[in-house]
Amino acid sequence: MPILFYRVLTSIAGLLVFFCSGQLSANELLKLGVLLAAFLLGIGGVLHAWRLPAGAAAWLLRIVAPVFYLDAAVKGFLRAYFGMRPNAAAVLQAMFATDQAETAEFFVHNGAALAQAACWFVGVTAAVLLADRLLRRRLAPSHAAPGRWQKGAAAFMAAFLVMLHVNTTMRRENPLLFWPLRYQQYSEQLAAMQAMQQALATKMSSPLDWQVRYAGERARTVILVIGESTNRASMSLYGYARATTPRLDAMRSKLLVFNDVISPASSTVESMMTMLTPADLGNPHAWMAKPNLLMLAEAAGYKTFWVSNQARNDGWIGLLAGEADESDFINYGTGRGENNFDGNLFQPFEQALRDAAPKKLIVVHLLGAHPSYGMRYPSRFAHFGQARDAVSAQMASQGRSAWIRRQRDAYDNAIRYGDYVLGKLISLAEQAKTDRAASLLFVSDHGQEVGYSRNHAGHSASDKSGYEIPMLIWSNRPLGASQAARAALESRPYQTDKLDATVLGLLKIETRYYAPHDDILSSTFAPVQRFMNGLQYQRGAPALAR
Repeated sequence: MPILFYRVLTSIAGLLVFFCSGQLSANELLKLGVLLAAFLLGIGGVLHAWRLPAGAAAWLLRIVAPVFYLDAAVKGFLRAYFGMRPNAAAVLQAMFATDQAETAEFFVHNGAALAQAACWFVGVTAAVLLADRLLRRRLAPSHAAPGRWQKGAAAFMAAFLVMLHVNTTMRRENPLLFWPLRYQQYSEQLAAMQAMQQALATKMSSPLDWQVRYAGERARTVILVIGESTNRASMSLYGYARATTPRLDAMRSKLLVFNDVISPASSTVESMMTMLTPADLGNPHAWMAKPNLLMLAEAAGYKTFWVSNQARNDGWIGLLAGEADESDFINYGTGRGENNFDGNLFQPFEQALRDAAPKKLIVVHLLGAHPSYGMRYPSRFAHFGQARDAVSAQMASQGRSAWIRRQRDAYDNAIRYGDYVLGKLISLAEQAKTDRAASLLFVSDHGQEVGYSRNHAGHSASDKSGYEIPMLIWSNRPLGASQAARAALESRPYQTDKLDATVLGLLKIETRYYAPHDDILSSTFAPVQRFMNGLQYQRGAPALAR
């Protein structure tokens, strides 16, 4: 039996390597350590004590330990990628909203980090298995029959292993069960979403309890443009040193540019579940029982359009887009993994503008600046490649790596192309029929960390850059009484889990689900405390703790 204890010590030492390198939390280390010890002392102890079969206990280590180390390496990669231990459901949502091309792009964009995780896995596994081999050579095998205490201890540890799996938390941390259980949970949630969408669609036949009333002009067009992964810190419209938004800068007087807006989450699905439904951070599941914006608009007599450069089968977002009267997905088959530029949306957008319906809600869902950044713009928009300017000098002084500086260059190019796209959408709306009130609201789903706070490029739940987003409004009607009034309006603090209230205000829809105090344009608007990753947000305060 002594060799079993040595195996436990060496295998847990492998987990300690992942912990000391910041890839596992103390909580994860404790749970994985207990489970690994129980496996080796329980199942390994039974195999050793009853000699069934010879050498089986050694093979158990060679099978079980690599599984635990692979789990630790994957968790380490995800922690580095998201800036924290991500919600497993969010990871699965991202996985099942992707395709072969986007998967290949993900591996290219994160090749260095994935290679590092692979090296940790291979290195730790090889070291532990080599240590076990040396131990078996040094420790002479005992030929004495195992005693009662050895068998009793082995049986106890095997029973303890079973008891651990009675506990839901410990069972879910077992690397062999972690993802299968999460997938089962995800599948149940997706089935529940589909059932709820069907139930809500059934309600549309008699939406009297929604108390919907249209209080606007005979004809009105509202355009909601949803950006992707756009951080306002990289927009010259917000004071960035690079000229990334020349079109928007030129039409600044026609816009309301809100300068203190954050997203409710650092990922697309989680953000949009609250942006486009009555759900918010305080009641995140309200979307399951209350009508979304498209349903309310249709109940008020609007014709709804969904024009997207993202994948049609994009999980919950795809279900939401299916509520529209007309939907047009221009990105066939490869979704966010394809350099299908947002400018290709102009034609279906113009078609929606020309539609004869008196009241229209047009949702435009962009690819924006989603990683990989270099795939988001045509070559003629590569203005900042290898740039030597104030931005590159500042990043160098902050110790940002050459790779991160190149990522920022590509990201800023994507922002500049996004400025071209958004400027064109506004121009097309301006050129449309002038006999109706028209407005366009642009907002990003979330931000990106691209060397603003650390050497990281991508989504981040632990950096403010993952949440601080642009929001602006254009209208063909007057936007404000005075410059001072407009400045006060633009400085209102806002979190876009309340965005549905603002859009309902633009739609001139009165309903029990419209809260004027959550409408940033309303005279009764009341700011509320905002949160990022569960922590209170204060503009200008230090970055979130990681």
